[in-house]
Amino acid sequence: SSGINAEYGGCSTEITGRSVVAMESDWHVECFACYYCKVPLSGEYMVKDGHPYCESDYLNLFGQKCKICQQFIVGRVLQAGGVSYHNSCLRCQVCSKSFAEGQEIFTQDGIFWHTECEPYLEGFGESEYFEDDNEEEVPGLVADDVADLDDQLEDLKIEEN
Repeated sequence: SSGINAEYGGCSTEITGRSVVAMESDWHVECFACYYCKVPLSGEYMVKDGHPYCESDYLNLFGQKCKICQQFIVGRVLQAGGVSYHNSCLRCQVCSKSFAEGQEIFTQDGIFWHTECEPYLEGFGESEYFEDDNEEEVPGLVADDVADLDDQLEDLKIEEN
């Protein structure tokens, strides 16, 4: 298909030959590039605020890192106490199982536990460590869809004109 694309920052020159169909527009192959590093995009890309980004720049600019492993979170993000975690990294200190979305958990000094595991906490530190006045109840894990990159990855389609 041929056409003009100025809507997302492409040039206004008519497209002849190969084109990229992305973000509901036609682009010259060389014009469909990462908004940040300007390298032409091929394969998967992310969109934020109407601009395409390569995965590396998207993660560096907008990604969230897991507090435990310090790696970028791709996929579902669990947030507890305003901090982001991989579901596989955030585990109960007592039973070592993960937490379900919306499940009530307790946390203190970076240690997390299921509410039902609390009676078994003895032995995980000094006795004053887990006094009731210091523990914070987290209302539940929040899955942050903003960083759900699985939904944001889009594949490029190449068309011949």
